[in-house]
Amino acid sequence: MIPLSRIAGRILKWVGLVAGSLALIALVMLAVVFAINWRDEPLTPLARSLLAPPPNALQPDDNIYLAMAGFTAPSGASVIAAGQSRIGHYNEHLDAVLHDPSPGAVDSLTLKEPHALAFQGQAEFVQPLSGSLWEQVPPHRAQIEALAAQNGELYQRYLALERLPGYFETARPSYLAPAIFVPTEVRYLFLEDTVLQLRGGSAREERAALDQLIADIGLWRRVLTGEGLLISKMLALAYLESDYLVLADMIADPHAAVPLGPDDADTAAPLFALKEFNLGAAFAAEFRVQASLLEQTQYLYTIGWTPEPARTGAPRSWTDRLGSEVSAHFFKLNATVNLFAEQAQRLMTVTPGPGVAAAERKLANSSLTAWSLVGAYNPIGKLLAGIAAPTGVTYPLRAWDAAALQRLVRAGYEIRRRRIAPADIPAFLAQHPEWSTHPGDGRPFLWRPDSGEIAVQTIGEQPQGRRFSIRVWQAPPPGGETPG
Repeated sequence: MIPLSRIAGRILKWVGLVAGSLALIALVMLAVVFAINWRDEPLTPLARSLLAPPPNALQPDDNIYLAMAGFTAPSGASVIAAGQSRIGHYNEHLDAVLHDPSPGAVDSLTLKEPHALAFQGQAEFVQPLSGSLWEQVPPHRAQIEALAAQNGELYQRYLALERLPGYFETARPSYLAPAIFVPTEVRYLFLEDTVLQLRGGSAREERAALDQLIADIGLWRRVLTGEGLLISKMLALAYLESDYLVLADMIADPHAAVPLGPDDADTAAPLFALKEFNLGAAFAAEFRVQASLLEQTQYLYTIGWTPEPARTGAPRSWTDRLGSEVSAHFFKLNATVNLFAEQAQRLMTVTPGPGVAAAERKLANSSLTAWSLVGAYNPIGKLLAGIAAPTGVTYPLRAWDAAALQRLVRAGYEIRRRRIAPADIPAFLAQHPEWSTHPGDGRPFLWRPDSGEIAVQTIGEQPQGRRFSIRVWQAPPPGGETPG
């Protein structure tokens, strides 16, 4: 009989051999993976082309972006000069902050203005995108007139934006770029004051107010089609939607003076070409921001940067240094930028058509699955691409919903201009798909005879309560309608 000690010794021997073999195999595999990640790949032609920003043909005095950047400059100061100073300060100091993004350094990117012009009072008592300003505004006439008097200079600065011919973001691409927008209260005041003039002014004042509203549509159209990030596009879309909802309510009111001549349609209810709702250039701009962040990531890996709270003043341990070096080895900048460029191209090439919403969701899910499969080469970069893959997939759908709302308002205008009776509206809509179908997927608008509304069947993920329906004009009793 073999002693138990000898059996145990043999078992331990084989366990040791197996363990040693596994360890050797693991070391060999690690060496292979390490070797695979020895070099970065070159940038693809696609990545190089997307990294090159388009040229800026605008003069500073013509740039809506700079005027918005300096919108709250001290009283009497030039908003363009203030905007140039603000963006110039950011551009000049960005590199230093990216190399040491401590809270204090990040804060230093913002140029402080102690005498900035601030809005006086509260104008946010309406819901431009969910309710009807036509109904909400009149009870607040005295308050609105007081706000307009208190904030005259800011209001005039807003109106001056409408005279500028173009929009081009001049801040360098970075996640630290300043957020540039018109103060929300000023935007609300513009809408409220415009509705007051449309509803209760003289014929001349009403026409001037309508012209001002159409000029505002032109302003946000230029922001939408200008060079900028997605946030500027989504803001422009929201402002366009609120403008068109005001137009829709005016058109539906039989007492409102609406221009109804044969050449008035493009003035009273303008339509944009569908290509103007294309967000491809914005996705390219977002890609340049992502590339900047990836470049910063590699730099911080290389120097072993740690957040300020984690700094003790003591030298970093060898394990910390080794961890940073290993992480940096498995993150390849160019390879990762190439992955993000491919993702941007997929978003840029989504086009309207039947089933586009389902196709967009499939794109998001398939992209996430593909980039989440961390392979031997550039595993950290692939993981980052996998996390970022679904970002932005809903934005084209929301842009086409805005285009659909524009068509909806035009349909409401044509119903009034042609004096279409409610019973004839379904046939009228069927005869004019250019005004009655969603440009994103071709679905028809819905006619709701009980409420006298037509509505868009949206395809994007819209905020809860967002309004995509309008009341239609109905002929009043004889003598009860204000002539158009």
